[in-house]
Amino acid sequence: MKKIFALIFIILSTSIFAEDITHIVVFKKKREMQLWSGKELYKTYNIKLSISYNNPLFIARAKQREGDNQTPVGFYKISKKRKNTRFPKSLLIDYPNWKDKHNARVRGIPEDQLGGMILIHGNPYKVNKSVRDFAAKLGIEADTVENWARDYFYPFFDWTNGCVAVTDSEMDEIFELVKKGTPINMYP
Repeated sequence: MKKIFALIFIILSTSIFAEDITHIVVFKKKREMQLWSGKELYKTYNIKLSISYNNPLFIARAKQREGDNQTPVGFYKISKKRKNTRFPKSLLIDYPNWKDKHNARVRGIPEDQLGGMILIHGNPYKVNKSVRDFAAKLGIEADTVENWARDYFYPFFDWTNGCVAVTDSEMDEIFELVKKGTPINMYP
């Protein structure tokens, strides 16, 4: 019985004392994501972005369309908390939003070519095609690419297709703190 009360106390105390994250701020150039509670900075995380950022000739800008390997710039919200998809945990960002769709119409880009599935996530269960292709160019054997990526690539290089990546342990923390509907401001 004492164990049950102790468990209930732990659960209640963590939810009572958990920070109320009011918004997220991403600075792409600084590779930084901040969680804010009102006017107080709660925590800052180092982030990884598109694998294309490893190319010195790549020009970073706001996401224009699917497949451009860009990370969006603008004001969004967390539209969904996801578990056990391509990643153990992830937060879906509501890209494209109404402003992205309007800008696409002005530029003559069909809405269905804007892409989507922009996430905040940790490491994937399986290496994505971009990382797999990069590893093949380095001579990494296909049967060792998963371990190679986890140990030597993800921690040190940009590797997503336009998402915002953190470590798995950081994603566990972020997932618990951030609620659906939390605003996320993404800057160049």
